Amino acid sequence: MMLTDEQILQKLLEADQLPEKTVTIARFGIPILLRGLTGKQVFTLRERCTERADRRGVQTDRLDEEQFNVALIFAATVSPNWGDPRLLAKYQASSGEEVIKRILLAGELSALGDEVLDLSGFNTTLDEVKN
Repeated sequence: MMLTDEQILQKLLEADQLPEKTVTIARFGIPILLRGLTGKQVFTLRERCTERADRRGVQTDRLDEEQFNVALIFAATVSPNWGDPRLLAKYQASSGEEVIKRILLAGELSALGDEVLDLSGFNTTLDEVKN
């Protein structure tokens, strides 16, 4: 199916509507509504969670996977509100990200992080355009 230039433009004008998905963590049985992140958002989070070391003039980068998953989940969660004052008080946390770290198990962090990346277009295959 060939799209007209007008149809292509219309799709691009609607591109800011990010995909959403509700997932459930079996241990809690609660719905978590996630929204995809833009490339700029993911890049900014990845930069924030990357530790840089300079050893003898050689710079090495190491992504803190746990912190990156926590940051992805926090940024992508529409509901629940991880930063609710009652959760902050209960878990003696200073931020919603800290609440996520204290509530979720390692596998749950990883699975939710993967969901966010999928919603954000990672692991997407591109169709080849046939002439």
